[in-house]
Amino acid sequence: MKICQVNGIQQNEIDVENRGLAYGDGLFTTAKIIDGNIQYLTQHVDRLISGCQKLGINYPPIEQLTQQLTTVAKSYSLAVLKVIISATSGGRGYARSASNHYDLIIMVHDYPNHYEDLALSGITVGISKQKVGLNPMLAGLKHLNRLEQVLIRQELETRNEDDLLVININDEVIEAISANIFIIIDEAMYTPDLTQSGVNGIMRQAILKQYPTTIVRTISLNDIATAQAMFLCNSVMGVIPVANINGRSLSIDLPLAIRNEIHNNLE
Repeated sequence: MKICQVNGIQQNEIDVENRGLAYGDGLFTTAKIIDGNIQYLTQHVDRLISGCQKLGINYPPIEQLTQQLTTVAKSYSLAVLKVIISATSGGRGYARSASNHYDLIIMVHDYPNHYEDLALSGITVGISKQKVGLNPMLAGLKHLNRLEQVLIRQELETRNEDDLLVININDEVIEAISANIFIIIDEAMYTPDLTQSGVNGIMRQAILKQYPTTIVRTISLNDIATAQAMFLCNSVMGVIPVANINGRSLSIDLPLAIRNEIHNNLE
């Protein structure tokens, strides 16, 4: 880790009764810093604020948060920014304190350079043996309760693939471990409906805006088996083509073209 700020002070300690630690009572977002700028800064800030509003957590003024993140990012040519907003200590029990104050944690990490190589070669993806639950109250939010993803990432350590697709208890494909998924079938592009579970990522939102004909619907394992192309995406790695799914080879040409178009639009 390059830097860590807690409520504007450079430190890496928080109150042991912080509600993010005790209950996962908070949200986070992860962004790419390039040439001192945060990609999709406005969208990341909006995600944090709207998530806090949905959870009922107080939050810093938008202008103040934006300026704070901008100032931190200026020092880095290529890095990963992680921002957490969590409810502060309310004592024992689920009830928040009357003040309902927040803790703002800003961290900067090294950028995983292997993402660029993976983008050119494509990755291998399997299907997780574990299934995530349905949670419409929290669906779409990047909240701090990520135990399902921790367990699935642990499963990946025992596998030979680069990533795993995650299905829910209704056998619907939702996402990868830490990325959204898009598939191409007969020249049409699809991405899973996330109204019951999953994270509505910033890169997913950007792709849907740039490719408005993308169809958002339930995705089954049969759809995965018939897809001609597929890619994963998140704000840090961008678009990563899938070269092999469950032992079946896929074309990476169209995902690479989409990656290039998304990248060019950022310049």
